[in-house]
Amino acid sequence: MTLKPPRSTASRSPPRGLSAPSGGRATLTRRLSLGVLALLLKAPDTLAAGGRANIVAVRVWPADDYTRVTIESDQPLAAKHFLVDSPHRLVIDVTGLALSPGLKELIGKVKPDDPYIAGVRVGQNTPTVVRIVLDLKKAVAPQIFTLAPVAAYRHRLVFDLRPRVEADPLVALTKEHDKP
Repeated sequence: MTLKPPRSTASRSPPRGLSAPSGGRATLTRRLSLGVLALLLKAPDTLAAGGRANIVAVRVWPADDYTRVTIESDQPLAAKHFLVDSPHRLVIDVTGLALSPGLKELIGKVKPDDPYIAGVRVGQNTPTVVRIVLDLKKAVAPQIFTLAPVAAYRHRLVFDLRPRVEADPLVALTKEHDKP
């Protein structure tokens, strides 16, 4: 058995299409770097943002029997929540989201006459979690769910705030009748 000496890699030419007429290895490295940079510049914003969702719209619908808050985004959102008593608060942690101007709009969308929400605070809890705190006027039984895209609507994260104790329909009827 005879051993052959290893072949020198110095005499090998670079892969086809990557060699430069006169610049050698430095030109090859520069071209590869420019190619990678061009790909990164053309990558979508979600890649640069680490796959975070972008807020498309924020809506609040107050009604006598419940209030609905909807956060619409370009990607599905996941949320965990918990309630705090004294004072009543609903805390919602939304994963895969960064604090954005669209999400800050939620604060201004809650009106003083909303029957359930007294105020809203929004902040970046961790680098990948936005925390929404709803200060409540009374105890609620929240229902939090997601809706898939349909027609013009994108992915939606929905919070329905219903009273813990349902209003007596007879009392509601007498209040309605007593209005001037």
